Amino acid sequence: MMNNEKVKVSKKQFAEVLYYWLSGYLTKNAIKKSAKELGFKIRNNKDFSKIFEELFVLDMWLIVYTCEGVFEDEDKRNECLDIFHHLVYDRHIENKENSFNDWMMSISPRYVKYSKAMETKHPSTPLWVVANVINKRLFGEIKKDLSFQMKMVAHIGLFVEHLGKAIKQYDIE
Repeated sequence: MMNNEKVKVSKKQFAEVLYYWLSGYLTKNAIKKSAKELGFKIRNNKDFSKIFEELFVLDMWLIVYTCEGVFEDEDKRNECLDIFHHLVYDRHIENKENSFNDWMMSISPRYVKYSKAMETKHPSTPLWVVANVINKRLFGEIKKDLSFQMKMVAHIGLFVEHLGKAIKQYDIE
């Protein structure tokens, strides 16, 4: 394949790519590694569940955010993201007491909070504000830890940069 040649895929195939991307960040080892890098101690299953849940929703939102920045065709993007969220729900949500729509409604406030944080004017970067949101959710209050903030900003920035480059390799039919 030439450097500028894109891979033709269906919307479903592209959603599968996004799902695969997310899944790589959600393995037990990946979560433990992220927790260690961020200085979040996992002492029990409750701690693991807390950081897993936070990174799970954050990384899904980062996929949405990246797609919103890369896709020119809004309808195609929204269709792909709808398929992606259905894949996540069908394959990752074990407790199906809530319907897909109820599950989406349960995560949407966090999506909105992250999106509003990205719109905030900050001297260095709006990513700092998103990192503050995550910091508060994980620790109950904003932990005055420059290392956490910098590492979370790096996680978000690199995630978006690399996923954005990957998305541009696809021609979605």
